[in-house]
Amino acid sequence: MTLRLRAALIAGVLLLAGCTPTPAPDPVAEISSGAVSLYEQVIIWEDCEDSFECAIVAAPLDWQVPTGSLITVALMRKAGTASLEPLLVNPGGPGSSSIEWLLASYEGLGSDYLRSNFQVIAFDPRGVGKTSPVECSNLGLKDQLLYGSSPYRFGTEEDIQYSADLSYRFAQSCQGELSTGYYNTQQTAKDMELLRILLGSEKLNYLGYSYGTELGATFAVLFPDQVGLFVLDGAVDPTIDPDLSLLGQIKGFDKALSAYLVDCFTRVSCPLPNDMAEAKDTIAGLLSSLENSSMPTDFDRDLSLSAAIAGMIVTLYSQDSWEYLSIGLEEGLAGDGTTLLLLADFYNDRDAEGGYLTNLVEANYAIACADEITYPLPTSDLTKEITAASKVFGKYFAYGESSCDGWAAGIGNQKLDYRVDLPNPVMIVGTTGDPATPYEQAVTLSSLMQGSYLLTFEGEGHTAYGSSDCVGSVVDDYLAGKAISEDSLYCR
Repeated sequence: MTLRLRAALIAGVLLLAGCTPTPAPDPVAEISSGAVSLYEQVIIWEDCEDSFECAIVAAPLDWQVPTGSLITVALMRKAGTASLEPLLVNPGGPGSSSIEWLLASYEGLGSDYLRSNFQVIAFDPRGVGKTSPVECSNLGLKDQLLYGSSPYRFGTEEDIQYSADLSYRFAQSCQGELSTGYYNTQQTAKDMELLRILLGSEKLNYLGYSYGTELGATFAVLFPDQVGLFVLDGAVDPTIDPDLSLLGQIKGFDKALSAYLVDCFTRVSCPLPNDMAEAKDTIAGLLSSLENSSMPTDFDRDLSLSAAIAGMIVTLYSQDSWEYLSIGLEEGLAGDGTTLLLLADFYNDRDAEGGYLTNLVEANYAIACADEITYPLPTSDLTKEITAASKVFGKYFAYGESSCDGWAAGIGNQKLDYRVDLPNPVMIVGTTGDPATPYEQAVTLSSLMQGSYLLTFEGEGHTAYGSSDCVGSVVDDYLAGKAISEDSLYCR
């Protein structure tokens, strides 16, 4: 998958099997029978997992036809928080399950202040997890797409066409009776407005990371008067040309790789030459060796080029993962792809038995492509610039034009102007060393959302709230309704 389609939040925790809420009565049956209207639903919370509560809410399949077919939106909250003010959360993606994320990481989410003062509510966006999930009929194609090797020499017309055909066949296997065009950001933002009403909130409070910032910004444009406390961390510029976004990400990951190498050089265990250019040449050589042959591992699967890239990329989301990159590189340079394959499995939510823990990959494609195909921004021929942006990664992401072939355009989308003057200021957090959502995108989003706060974190990694004490203090002050001074909007 191209980086342009995935600026996913890697939280540093494995996603676990989630709850299966089974509240009664069934909201879809109630509304379909005419017993209640869409906005008269009562959210019924039921115990699920350990110390959590789950519920489902009925929403229109298509907000253009609110009296038509219905879907159910899955929710989760921490038990014992019902008396607190609701706050919706989204970890990113698109395609990441908020429910699975909350279940796995609640105790480390945001800050003690956040968890003590808000009813944190995770909801799976449509197409994701427990909410009308994207389902594909041929998961063998998914494995081939993510881990397979091309039979053609890398970069040739035959190789590019092979990848395009594989991507198209996978997309077609995911087009069931329900069009994936309903799985788009604008439809989900309207689901959020329904949740606000049913939760009894005058304004919507929201915490979004990575792609979750685009979802939050879309809500703000559609429902500006309903914006309450909004924290958008690892901000996405929703107006950026997809090719320019990809170029920025490649530069971001190369910058993150350089930061990793600077740290690596200080360690006796560093497996690379103590020189920036030589070290990058060494890593590039490792990837080049995989262009037309795979590498053995301790498992019954070899390491392919695409898996090796995924295994490296995932470690650059957080400094906490750099040690695993060192292990993977040391093994890889010795001809053993085991750790890099394990890291790729983590990135793709693949389990040891050959299944997938979530539908992250297919949901990511479906949502990103529904948004991109419907209203494509002008694209530039940036192949040379993308290739030159990173001697390690550049050439492997220079050809992604066909990645949305076979996916449905978004249904119910409208052209949005993201320039909005909000009655309540939002808090936008940007990290200068963020590889997945480069800092410049936070600057742009802040300029679009008039009156917003731009909190700059001079550091490494993707997103900052929950990992930086300084950022945590400023965000908590914002959530508490305290005055925010310009002097406080910089952390390092």
